Amino acid sequence: MATMYDKLGDLLNETLEAGAVKFIRIEKEEPQPEPEKQEEKPPKEQKKDKRVIYKKLNPELEREYRLLDITVSATVDDVKKAYKEKLKYFHPDRYADNAVLEKVATNKTREIVKAYNDILEFLQA
Repeated sequence: MATMYDKLGDLLNETLEAGAVKFIRIEKEEPQPEPEKQEEKPPKEQKKDKRVIYKKLNPELEREYRLLDITVSATVDDVKKAYKEKLKYFHPDRYADNAVLEKVATNKTREIVKAYNDILEFLQA
């Protein structure tokens, strides 16, 4: 006899396997609070705890990751590097001699900047 929890578990597994709900794993380092300092001992390096956060990845954010040509496992440094490369390629000043290409590059640059800001906000929140 299948219980309600079994059915819910099956439904959740089907949903995750189908990719309807996507999550991203983010590892964050947080400094530990320092114990009371003792004057006799030299100060030690501050230890950091790693914690893992799972955040829901929506379709808009997926599109922005694809726009920057990075994977969802990219670090903040990877995001910054991809952002700079894309801006260098699509910067409107490169196409100043052609008005149509300049307009396209301007729109693309706006999309890249928005994607960069959204991804950074997602990773740091």
